[in-house]
Amino acid sequence: MTKLVFTTTGAWEDSFGFGCASLGLPGICANDVRQTAAYGEALEGQVLTGTYEQLLRQAAGADGQAVHAAIVVFGNMGGENRFLADLQQHLHCPMVGGGAAIDPASGRKSLIPGGGEAAVFLVTDDRFTYETKTLCIHDRVLQTCELTFDDPRTIHTINGEDAAAFYDRKRRELGLSDTDFEHLTLSDLHHVNAHLSIRDGKLRSGRDVQKTMLLRYVDHNKVYDTMRNFYDDPDAIVFGCAGLSGLLDRPLDTTSLGLFLFGEVCMADGCAEFGNLMLSKLLIRKKGA
Repeated sequence: MTKLVFTTTGAWEDSFGFGCASLGLPGICANDVRQTAAYGEALEGQVLTGTYEQLLRQAAGADGQAVHAAIVVFGNMGGENRFLADLQQHLHCPMVGGGAAIDPASGRKSLIPGGGEAAVFLVTDDRFTYETKTLCIHDRVLQTCELTFDDPRTIHTINGEDAAAFYDRKRRELGLSDTDFEHLTLSDLHHVNAHLSIRDGKLRSGRDVQKTMLLRYVDHNKVYDTMRNFYDDPDAIVFGCAGLSGLLDRPLDTTSLGLFLFGEVCMADGCAEFGNLMLSKLLIRKKGA
């Protein structure tokens, strides 16, 4: 039996079981407190840790097991989208999870079991049913965009215009500041977002982009209620984006075990994708309840 345990970034050494560090624990505390939070039930399953290559070998050995769901936590090493695509060659089940928060005080990464590139918990517990839900809160699609890039996390052009200039122009048109990278973003055609930034004059993404993306926007006055409604679920573990938490005007009131991570594993069109600025959750319900 494995306990699912999550912590603030400075308390990872206090953890036990399977989980990762979160940038604060919504409904419990901000990140300046040493705090752990555990899901109420320990679950039967198998913990895999190590490099991406090691994890894929371990997952291949799990073929044929009755895996009902998988929780994947990343250690901030990049390559998350490719790893998930490869992992799904071996695991054919719903997936959730995300990137561990980096400790802002120390800069320490890989606050996950084993301290490697990723860790995976294969849930085999037959006492429960498992369901995943994903939400993109950026509900206004402004336009379809065609991107060019060599590295899928550095965008050269959008609709033929320099990508950083395009994004800056769109932010100005919406009255957003040049430090606001959360209200306006790009998603793939499955509605899984990227978190954009501008570094060295280049438009960067926290997930792999695709040639065709959707420019999306969320009105600020919708953010709190939309997020609270998704988080407020006592049967769920919610993997939400730390970037979205920065849009909140007040602490998030929630009955779930909620997290603020650096990227989220989302189910989209039956496949697991790594995204940013997303909400994803695993609903765990006792059979017959």
